[in-house]
Amino acid sequence: MNGRESAEVVRKRQLLWRAQNPDAWRRNRAGQRVRYYRQFQKNIRHKGRRWTPVEGERITAEDRPTDRKLSKSLGRSVQAIQQRRYLLSQH
Repeated sequence: MNGRESAEVVRKRQLLWRAQNPDAWRRNRAGQRVRYYRQFQKNIRHKGRRWTPVEGERITAEDRPTDRKLSKSLGRSVQAIQQRRYLLSQH
């Protein structure tokens, strides 16, 4: 393949490294998660406000948009949306 590795070979190498370095893998994933959520923490127009029933319906709807899009339209962070969805699913 013109000196390029196949996706299967790369994936096997990644899984092998992950198995051999579990602590480094966890630190790496934690850093990725922090960077991902930091992108959306700026969208906090409604921080501290109570959730409305309409917002609850929007975040639990079957045909809802992605959490990123919901974050922009609701003015809440992605983490806030995910936490609220979890709390609503518990009741």
